[in-house]
Amino acid sequence: MRWALLSLGMLAACSSWGGKGEDEDQAPPEPVTVVQTQVVTVGDVADRLLTSATIEAAASADITAEATGTVVSIAKDVGDHVRRGELLAVIDNVQLDAGAERADAEVTNLLARVAEAEKLHTSGAVSSRELEDLKFQLATARSSKREADRGRGTLRLTAPFDGVVAARDLHVGELTSPARVAFTVVDPSELRVRARLPERDVSRVKVGQVATLTGAYDASGSATAHVTRMAPVIDATSGTFEVVLTLDPSQTSLRPGQFVSVDIEVDKHTGVVVVPKDAVLRDRGQPIVFVVTDAPAEVVNTDEAKKDDAEKKDEAKDEAEAPGPRWVAKRTEVQTGLGDPDRIEITGGLAEGARIVVVGQSNLKDGARIREPVVATTPAAPAAPAAETP
Repeated sequence: MRWALLSLGMLAACSSWGGKGEDEDQAPPEPVTVVQTQVVTVGDVADRLLTSATIEAAASADITAEATGTVVSIAKDVGDHVRRGELLAVIDNVQLDAGAERADAEVTNLLARVAEAEKLHTSGAVSSRELEDLKFQLATARSSKREADRGRGTLRLTAPFDGVVAARDLHVGELTSPARVAFTVVDPSELRVRARLPERDVSRVKVGQVATLTGAYDASGSATAHVTRMAPVIDATSGTFEVVLTLDPSQTSLRPGQFVSVDIEVDKHTGVVVVPKDAVLRDRGQPIVFVVTDAPAEVVNTDEAKKDDAEKKDEAKDEAEAPGPRWVAKRTEVQTGLGDPDRIEITGGLAEGARIVVVGQSNLKDGARIREPVVATTPAAPAAPAAETP
C-alpha cells in the first residue's frame, strides 16, 4: 500500500514539473507595425515618354569668304541682330583686282577683234562661222567681267536671312580663306529639337502632342513644344526613330545649342482614381495595395489578466496606452492603368475614399496590425502673470 501511494506521488510530481501552464500555451501578441496612410483621391494622370536632345535653330548658316583676303572691317559682332543682306564684314583681296583687270582687257580685245571681223566678213575674207565664234568669246568674256566687277577690290560678307549673329571667328587685319567659317547666323524665332525614341514607342507618338523641355543643368528654364514631324522609317542600326519638336515662338528661356530633357505627353486620363506609385506592390505579377480597416475588438483589447510575465505586461500596457486608432492591413488586388513617375491610375479593386498604406507596406502581411506614428506635441508655454495694479 505504501509503495502504491509513493508511486502515485511521484507521478503527480512529474506531471506538475513537465506540464505547461495556461499562460505558456498562449501565443504572444502580434506586433504592431507603424505605417503612414493616405486617403485615395481622384485626379489626373498622364503617360509620358522621357528622352534628351539639343536645341537647334531651324535656320542656321555658316558664312565663309569666297576667296582668300585680308579683313578690312567688321560691321557686326556676336549677339547683334541683322537683316537679310546686311553687311557683316569687308575683306580685301588683291587677286580679285587682278582678275577684274584681266577681264576688262579680255573684253576690250574681243570687242576690237569682232569689229574687224565684221568688216572682213562683208568683203568675204572672214566666214560667218569665224565671226560667230568671236561673238561667243566676247559674250563669255563679258560674263566673266561682270562677275569680277562685283568683287573688285573687296569681298563683302552679308547676312543670308534675318537673325542674330551666333558666332564670329574673324579679326581685323588677319588673313582669311574659304575653308574658315567667318560668321554663324541663326534665327532664334524658330527653335526645334530632334529627339530619338525607341522603336517600341512609334505607335504612341503622334503629330501635335505636347512636350515639356527643361534645361538639363538649369531646371528653372523650360518651354512648351509640339511634335511637328516624325521620321517615316526606323533606323535599323540603333532601333530608334526621329521626332522633331518645335518650341513655342514666345519662349525666351531656352537657347540654341542648349541640352534639355524632353517630356512628351502621349496620353492623359482625367478624373480617375489615383494612388502614389510606391503604394502599389507586385505579388507574383499581380498589383496589390494594403487597405486600412478597423481592427477587430479581440485584437485591440488584449486581456492582460492572462499574462504573468512582467515584460509582456509592460509591452501590452504601452501599446494599449498609445494614442491613435488600431487598424489592420487588408491585402487587396487592384487593376492599374496609366502611370507617371509619381502616381498610378487604379482602374479596378479600389474606390475613392478608401485609406491605404503608403509607407511601410513592403513588409506587411494580410491582416497585419498597423498604427500611424504618434506625433509629439510641444506643450504650450504658461502665460505670463498679469501685472498687479497698485
